[in-house]
Amino acid sequence: MNNLSLDYINTRSPYLVKRADDGDYVFQTAKGVIYGIGFIENDPLGGCETYQLSISNQNKLHASYDPDVKNTTLIIVDAFFRENLDGLLYMCDTSDSREAARNRLFLRWFEESAEPERFTIKTASAVIEGQGIYAAIIVENRNPMAQAIIDDFELTAKMLTEDK
Repeated sequence: MNNLSLDYINTRSPYLVKRADDGDYVFQTAKGVIYGIGFIENDPLGGCETYQLSISNQNKLHASYDPDVKNTTLIIVDAFFRENLDGLLYMCDTSDSREAARNRLFLRWFEESAEPERFTIKTASAVIEGQGIYAAIIVENRNPMAQAIIDDFELTAKMLTEDK
């Protein structure tokens, strides 16, 4: 994965974003919550490199609604696609049984802000051993392997659902 341009991000982001030693892109909100946005290498889909998007509340402070968190996160995602022609996989954290709410929130963020002609997003969900699993793949339409990535994601999701 190519590094993201902090200059690009910080000229557009409401919060100052820095690169942490672990590679995450971190920012602190006005209320002191520190978020980390990471890109974890995942198994390729459709013959293309794929990264899993990680959004973490690093200092575990209560995070009330803050539209600048959405804006900063989506600017970082935009920077990812400006520098990389890879697939971006989003899977919701299941540690506290709030994965359905996280899924709805992220999809709403993305659908409200993304350029529909620029991106394709496909979602999948399943209940495996009583646990709700929510995932999405985001592909920039200029990626020549976009359809293969989407097809591979949908096949994998179908296999997981059938195996439950």
